[in-house]
Amino acid sequence: MQVMAIDKSKCRPEHCENGICVATYSCTWKVLEQEKPYVPPAVDLKRCLGCARCTFTCPLGAVQAAG
Repeated sequence: MQVMAIDKSKCRPEHCENGICVATYSCTWKVLEQEKPYVPPAVDLKRCLGCARCTFTCPLGAVQAAG
């Protein structure tokens, strides 16, 4: 099973519309959580099913499969 991780060297929320990570909207299970705009999202591994949908929506490639 794959789980998701955020590559902090690639994550640039300031490049996302209004500082909101577009990948946070892609997950039905809300694995990616963003406390506030312009802050990188965190991954809640307890919710991750390993579908990797969020990896395809991040235009910067910051959301990656790990494991």
